[in-house]
Amino acid sequence: MGQRAVWFARNEQAEALERAGRKAEALALYEANAREGCDLSFTYERLGVLYEEQGKLEQALEAFETARRIEQKRGPSKRLVRLVRRVEALQRRLQDRAHEKSTRPLFSEASYSSSGRPQRAAAGTQRRKGCLGMWLLGAIGLGGLLGWLI
Repeated sequence: MGQRAVWFARNEQAEALERAGRKAEALALYEANAREGCDLSFTYERLGVLYEEQGKLEQALEAFETARRIEQKRGPSKRLVRLVRRVEALQRRLQDRAHEKSTRPLFSEASYSSSGRPQRAAAGTQRRKGCLGMWLLGAIGLGGLLGWLI
């Protein structure tokens, strides 16, 4: 039996395992094909789907990109369009995830004391200064308004 026949047989077995809900076993078969240098885009597409279900987005993206490269060599197809869209969607999700990690909330759970009162924020935040001047301007303005009404 040739190498491609072995890969096809494993893919069929893995697909049956997926349908039976035994995804970890299916993943192991797809990974075995990938380790052997499988040139079937189906293998990498299924790897991408399973990795994505597990939240392993970087590995999913790598698998979908491999599937896309293989499929691209075969020429235009519906599968190629689907893979290109999948790769783009995962790239956006990874960018969004990176953006979410880079933006941090002003207060975190750690910024509260055991009594539930907010503690002073870390070094990046400073107390407001000059509030008295704003208060005086507001009081004078309010006083002028009240004097005008009376």
